[in-house]
Amino acid sequence: MKCIEQDSLSRRRSVYKLNSHLPISENCFMETVEACVEHCPTPFNVQSARVAVLFGKSHKLFWQSVWEALQAVIGSKQIETTKKKIDSFANAAGTILFFEETKALMALKKQFPQYAHNMKIWTQQANGMLQYMIWQGLSENEVGASLQHYNELVEKSVNKMFDLPKTWELVAQMPFGAIESEPAAKTFLPLDERVRVLK
Repeated sequence: MKCIEQDSLSRRRSVYKLNSHLPISENCFMETVEACVEHCPTPFNVQSARVAVLFGKSHKLFWQSVWEALQAVIGSKQIETTKKKIDSFANAAGTILFFEETKALMALKKQFPQYAHNMKIWTQQANGMLQYMIWQGLSENEVGASLQHYNELVEKSVNKMFDLPKTWELVAQMPFGAIESEPAAKTFLPLDERVRVLK
């Protein structure tokens, strides 16, 4: 009996060298994303996570806006390496934007005031689970991805850019595409430093 499919877990890596081709159909891709959104656990079943999947011009526009915002805050010595990094994301097949619906969070706080101080922590944890579920689901289909956080740079413009509700708060971005180059081997700390069994 095999306890867990470790090969499946280890396949999910941060892949930065992507191209614009998808190993699966767009329909299969969207089915994977939608299944994860539907079945991801959430506190009090609030279902506050939202996603926007960007392909084509929308995908390119997003990363162009990130680059324009970055130029205002990075030093001249960082421009070349930063541009290469942003271009690598723009060269992918698309991007998933992850959001939290703040209206749902506020309603949950009112419904359960005794837990209000923890609600944002819990919904962020649920959003993180959704990000992982989608990432894992994509890796099962040999779609490469990485998780990025340029929220503060574009959060004021992204909703307007794509006509999304103002109550959607940007949490993370996931560029995805065909894997052009596998990531370097990963190193691990000893498990006995990270896991304890108490009886």
